[in-house]
Amino acid sequence: MKMTREGKVARRVEEDNIRAQYVDDAKSYQMTSMRTAWFDANEKRQTERRHRIEQMHNKEELIQANRELVLQRRARLREFLTDEAIMYEQQLNAIGLAFMKDRT
Repeated sequence: MKMTREGKVARRVEEDNIRAQYVDDAKSYQMTSMRTAWFDANEKRQTERRHRIEQMHNKEELIQANRELVLQRRARLREFLTDEAIMYEQQLNAIGLAFMKDRT
């Protein structure tokens, strides 16, 4: 059974169309793969960036909390020492002793 020239041409055109479709599909899959790889890499960079920013904010928050704690401790110590000095002066006054204060 011999194929006619038109039949051979039609078969060749059909095979070429199938090959072209395979090439188009391969290119599409490759582009999808590239987009996916880019998205994954971008997502990783964004996650690392968010993590660094969060660590920086946490560090700043700890520094500020430490400063506030130091200020509170200094205020309580100042109050304690002032009360202690007043109590000591009252005890000295109770037994008839006193110490000289600067009047500036």
